[in-house]
Amino acid sequence: MSGAEIPVSGADTPVGSADTVLRLTGALGDGDRIAVGGKAVGLAALLRAGVTIPDTWVVPVGGEPAADDLARLAAVAPRWAVRSSATVEDGAALSYAGMFRSELDVPAAQLADAIAAVRDSARSGRVAAYRERTASGRPLLDVGMAVLLQPFRTPVRSGLWLGRAPGRGRLEWVHGSGDALVSGAVTPAWEEWAPEGPAGGSEAEPLTSGGLPVGVACVALQDALGVPADLEFALLDSGLVWLQFRPMTTALGESPGPVLAQADAKVVHGIAASAGVATARALRLRDIDDPRWEPGAVLLAEQTDPDWVPLMAEAAALVTAEGGMLCHAAIVARELGVPCVTGVGAVALERLATGGPVAVDGSAGTVAIL
Repeated sequence: MSGAEIPVSGADTPVGSADTVLRLTGALGDGDRIAVGGKAVGLAALLRAGVTIPDTWVVPVGGEPAADDLARLAAVAPRWAVRSSATVEDGAALSYAGMFRSELDVPAAQLADAIAAVRDSARSGRVAAYRERTASGRPLLDVGMAVLLQPFRTPVRSGLWLGRAPGRGRLEWVHGSGDALVSGAVTPAWEEWAPEGPAGGSEAEPLTSGGLPVGVACVALQDALGVPADLEFALLDSGLVWLQFRPMTTALGESPGPVLAQADAKVVHGIAASAGVATARALRLRDIDDPRWEPGAVLLAEQTDPDWVPLMAEAAALVTAEGGMLCHAAIVARELGVPCVTGVGAVALERLATGGPVAVDGSAGTVAIL
């Protein structure tokens, strides 16, 4: 598909707010972050690494697509993914994972509304809570919002990779769309990789694409990028496509291995998602507006989405029934410094929900009823 009729930024074309829609190329670098945002910069790095990404157009910060721009995009594809690319997003210090809105499977006729919704998410309460908790005395930078536009295709499988060191990392994946994986709605399949190859996993065989293990591709791409990498990918009918790259912002804990059987009625085992220990009263919430919430309590939830960040920032620890080490709840908990155990299961979560004190060990992946 061609973007020739839509303004294209190249090595000799500086990015600026006068551009309304531009085709993403590998020429974009970190110096363009103020105009195109961090997610666009990460995708450009993937292009320079020689891997396949979706065809991507960018509405720069301050740009406003004209009707003819949107009409030309509608001729490219009938349905679109509309993703955030904030200037503060996907940096070396903070990821802002899941803080901003993305809209998937958007009809071309609704692109303008989806672009506006993604932009508006920069002013949400969850972004404010995340910024306040992670400021650590640093001045808060203004948030500019560029928007990425990509033709939407439904994946066969979706996954995430978080790197530990050269040749090392953890891969988690699910069937279908990655929404369930990043939101923590399901407990994913997982693999650990070391320089020697696979170092454990939940499945009998590694996930493959075209007959080759996806973990091998993750290791090779991470080596090409030169830093421990946070990568998102999709397996389409046509093969492996990379959706996002950002540097790791916090160290990933050691692999928790398989979730253990709940043999001790007073100790619940899950996935060690964010290191640290905390002892406090446990409160099971089913929505973010539950009036029973008490700052300083251990937050128990089936799963969390980014709207839970204000509560996560106030919690002594977080425990979820579903999710893995790489879902948004786990990534944000690590950046907030909140101990977190995911994937304990619905039955175990209810055992914890008596309102009494519990001891959460986010390094060991355990929650003890006191």
